[in-house]
Amino acid sequence: MADIPSRRRALSRDLPPAAAPGIPPATRIGVIGLGVMGGGMASRLLDQGHRIVVHNRTPERAAPFAARGAVVATTPAELASQVDVVLLSLASEAAVEEQLFGAGGVLETLPAHGIVMDTSTVSPDFARSVAERVAGRGRSAVDACIIGNGQHAKDGELRFMVGGSAETFERLSAVLEPLAKEIRHLGPSGLGATAKVMLNVLMGVEMQVLAESVTLAQRAGIDRELALSMISESGFSSPVMKYKAGVMRRRAYGEPQFRLDLMRKDLRLATAEAGRLGVATPVCDATHETLVAAAEAGLGELDCAAVLSHAEVTAGLPGTPDRT
Repeated sequence: MADIPSRRRALSRDLPPAAAPGIPPATRIGVIGLGVMGGGMASRLLDQGHRIVVHNRTPERAAPFAARGAVVATTPAELASQVDVVLLSLASEAAVEEQLFGAGGVLETLPAHGIVMDTSTVSPDFARSVAERVAGRGRSAVDACIIGNGQHAKDGELRFMVGGSAETFERLSAVLEPLAKEIRHLGPSGLGATAKVMLNVLMGVEMQVLAESVTLAQRAGIDRELALSMISESGFSSPVMKYKAGVMRRRAYGEPQFRLDLMRKDLRLATAEAGRLGVATPVCDATHETLVAAAEAGLGELDCAAVLSHAEVTAGLPGTPDRT
């Protein structure tokens, strides 16, 4: 990927916002969706002195941001009328559709120079469709793949992989720089969404393999804690595997950084895109089937690390997840 344009933030956290054609230097930013990731990014923008407007379908989630000086909008349209860039962080394509194009949606009032920056995990086809429809209304849109967790969002340590025009990408620098330690423009609309799906396949498969290995170890007589420790401290473990092994060790599934049901959705998007492109993905397919079964067993709202609980129960081992 060396030939892909990349921008890495300097060690200093005092980067000034970049002026760009069509967007004033003091860029006004709206954030729709204040969950783990959207809330983390909104918090970071406030920390960096940005003027932001926020909206969430569950209004009480906006209260902490109002206390810190954010303007709270009651509808997406009210938010869009006050900003230059609308950052979306939503759980589904249906939610993105509603917030952008529904009654009282963003596109009713977003200024002509406005940009829609969708960080939601959606299919590449949907991302391309959004970009085309937004362009048809005289605005611009990008699909911005985010790699990281809620704490990374709060700390400005996210990785962004963006699909959209080069011009729009450059105009978003004032928004992206405070949020990211790495920013890549991958090419046209849809490629940011493709990158997110691709990378989440790796995470989903890692969680499944970790769960299978620990379950196998337990059935053979190796202590659960010891098995998780050996794997997480070995050269076979990735950073995310080590982190999730800690969640599994504590059975701390009840405060999810990434819900199992969202992982299931993302692997469904991956299998659909692979089918469209004629790419065989047997490992991804099998992992998706397991996540479907785990969600049907009632684990969907827990952290994706709860796939271990599903594997343990299936193997006849104790696998009681924390549902608090």
